[in-house]
Amino acid sequence: MPSPAGPVDLWWHVGPDATGRGRGRALLRHAVAARCHREPGAPALAPDARGRPSLLPGQGLPPLLLTAAHCGPVTVAAVVSPGAGGRTPAAGGVDAAPGTALGTGVDGAPGTALGIDIEFLSRPPSPALLLQALGDAERADLEARPAPDRCAAFLAVWTAKEAVAKALGWPLLRALVDVEIALWPRPAVARLGRDPAPPGWHLVPLRLPGLPHTVTLALRHPHTDPERETSWTSPAGPPSSPEGPVASDWPSRGPSTTTAPGSSSPGATRNTAARHSPGSTAATT
Repeated sequence: MPSPAGPVDLWWHVGPDATGRGRGRALLRHAVAARCHREPGAPALAPDARGRPSLLPGQGLPPLLLTAAHCGPVTVAAVVSPGAGGRTPAAGGVDAAPGTALGTGVDGAPGTALGIDIEFLSRPPSPALLLQALGDAERADLEARPAPDRCAAFLAVWTAKEAVAKALGWPLLRALVDVEIALWPRPAVARLGRDPAPPGWHLVPLRLPGLPHTVTLALRHPHTDPERETSWTSPAGPPSSPEGPVASDWPSRGPSTTTAPGSSSPGATRNTAARHSPGSTAATT
């Protein structure tokens, strides 16, 4: 999938409904191996200083940003090259040390960041959950929507908050307070800590064919051209829209392509073959 930071590889897998971090790591290893033409499962991962999955140095791999999440039997993962402004590559352009981001800001690193989240709710969120998870503006937005649309809108906000939190290496509880999401006219980070409308953030709702889950990808890229800042997210439409980037199934392996408006060339969308949710206590990947 094309993005301001370059092609983002998206992968997903449906497997046994089990908790734990192993499925996310396995899917990320598979994604990195496919991107870097290595043996499946060979790349070694470790959490960085903020708990985000990172490649261990010494493997001769290029610097990559990694993120994964799971909900029930479904696991999703994404991989992108940080490019300029992201993690610092070592000599020769490979083996970036985990967590070596450049610059300062609300999270100490305004470079490229990547996060993904997936959720599913079989019933509308409770009033207590709405009070805990949403800010005043977000609750007002939900209350203004028709009742049948509120669950989808809530999950769009929740997954966006957690995707941003994963990109920054923040705990979820901090994200519920310090990340504010606006869904109209397109999903956007309306506030990050004390920073209103922080620049460089892109939120992309994704659809998994045949699955009811809500998935949001969060990407921060500090060198986005302001005139094109909305072009990448617009294909997805609002949370209830049937249009937008679609994650393909892993076994097909044939790369689908999605071209953002104004983009001169399509970017490959690789998707494959898996976390904390608003209705469960599953571990976050």
